[in-house]
Amino acid sequence: MAWNPEDARASARVRYDETEDLEVSEVKREIDFELIERKKSRQVTGTHFYVDVTNFNQLLRGEQDDAGEEMLRLLHLFAREVTRVVEKDFCAQKVHFQGPRLHAVAYRPVSDEGKMALQAVLASLAVRHMISAFNDVFELGERGWQIAAGLDHGRCLATKNGSGGDRELLFLGSAANHAAKILQVSGIRMTDRVRSLLPEDLQARTVEADDGTWSLRLSVAEVEKLAAAEGWPWCQATTRGRLEEAAVSCPAGSLTSAHVKEKIDKNTLRPSNTKLVSAASLFADVDGFTAYIDQQEARGEDLTEAVRVFHVLRGVGRDTAVQGFGALRIQYQGDRMQVLAYRPVSDGERAAYDTIRLAAALTTVADDIVPHVVGTERHRLAIGACWGETLVSRVGEHGEMDHVCLSSATASAATIQQRLDGGQIGIDGALRNLLPTWLRAVFRWDTNAGAYVATDFDWASFCTLEESEKHAATKSAVRPWLSR
Repeated sequence: MAWNPEDARASARVRYDETEDLEVSEVKREIDFELIERKKSRQVTGTHFYVDVTNFNQLLRGEQDDAGEEMLRLLHLFAREVTRVVEKDFCAQKVHFQGPRLHAVAYRPVSDEGKMALQAVLASLAVRHMISAFNDVFELGERGWQIAAGLDHGRCLATKNGSGGDRELLFLGSAANHAAKILQVSGIRMTDRVRSLLPEDLQARTVEADDGTWSLRLSVAEVEKLAAAEGWPWCQATTRGRLEEAAVSCPAGSLTSAHVKEKIDKNTLRPSNTKLVSAASLFADVDGFTAYIDQQEARGEDLTEAVRVFHVLRGVGRDTAVQGFGALRIQYQGDRMQVLAYRPVSDGERAAYDTIRLAAALTTVADDIVPHVVGTERHRLAIGACWGETLVSRVGEHGEMDHVCLSSATASAATIQQRLDGGQIGIDGALRNLLPTWLRAVFRWDTNAGAYVATDFDWASFCTLEESEKHAATKSAVRPWLSR
């Protein structure tokens, strides 16, 4: 694979011109999110909620008997049941699973924001109660899963990003972003915007936390009664029954993985076709883009240009990763892209080397190429990458499955990325140790990031350093001959 800045500039120009007729409009009635197109973005008012298995990565790291296949099996069955609870029992909209974390939105009925908030709160509480049945049915005991939820309400921009059939629905805006950030270890937390939309009797049951968010506890019977009153048919007994059927149809030990021997085809991945690969998990986040969108909207600016810029950033970033470096794009997560950098035939040192080249190229795309082609301010990337054996698969309800990577490296890369500022690349020790000495020296330990970090290390920086090393190596090879 060969990447060069000139090809990326040409790609940026084409992608920008392709969106010249892009439109942004308000959702005024129920829509099928599958019909949202790259050039037809929609502003959607709703309650965004994230439901996360907060001890998942801890449990994954504790797996001793396999490469994580059992955790993947459980995640698949969990995602399938949660999707049914959210979409079938509560009529909310699943956006996707980010590993063990669900992102969903309640936006119906479009004219009733109070019902949106109630729908999201009850769905979150139902999943919290569901986990007790899940832990019991799968006999997890001390390794039981813990659930937390975060909720926020507001207007966000719904769009799709990607190329061809490789496109995903995503939301841009503070409500979609902030809901994830208020997640705690357990329980549900909601912003004051959500709480204020709830019926007064439920508001009275909420408890304010030190960070200004609100928690709420309701029994299974209370959730079932409130849901039934609104026509949402969730009940714990039905959930348990579905889980018991899943335990029989997909028993322990039924999911295995195969080592990668050729390029991974995303479209063929599924629980029964899971791949195990030594790879670098990489997350590239457009730093501060959510705040930028909110500021544009607060000033009454037309969001069309901001969305066009976003599509160019995302599109050229994807081309750089997939076409330029042969990486596998796993998922878009709002303004963050998840990538897996690997070699079909095991070559850790080369794959690690290419991971840094990819990170440097992505930095140049964001810092130089897109701003110059589009004529906009820089929207810098914060990039985290870690190395390790990783399971790659798809999980969830048939027809709505999400791509996932399972490994401690994936979890660590996401954490590192969140600790970085735009313009920084952070890597773990395992990835750094695979690099040549001259490139390893670029990354210095940063206590705050918990990683080895390079700042403002772009494609030009990499090429200059690489050329200098080649020159030094050539001189070193010549000296013995000269001394004879």
